[in-house]
Amino acid sequence: MSEPEKDQKHPLGAALNQMSGLAVQIAGLSLILIFGAVFGGQWLDKMLGTGHAILIALVVASGPLSLFLTFKMALRAAKNMPMPPVQTKSQPENKEEETGE
Repeated sequence: MSEPEKDQKHPLGAALNQMSGLAVQIAGLSLILIFGAVFGGQWLDKMLGTGHAILIALVVASGPLSLFLTFKMALRAAKNMPMPPVQTKSQPENKEEETGE
């Protein structure tokens, strides 16, 4: 069975897989940004002799940057989310046709 056929049979499963993948991407990106800000700030502070000024500035700046990138990733994932199947209400059958009248 091919991937599109699986997605059509289990749309909720496909959506949950996509959302869990997005959560892992967001968590990984946030960790990379925070650790990069901490270690990069420490290194720059040592090289420039500025105390902890650059470290604090980078850590504070990593918060809004992480939030912005999370928002962009969520929008991209929502655009690529598979649409749920459309269920049309079946119209009640005409009783006259059933009875043969």
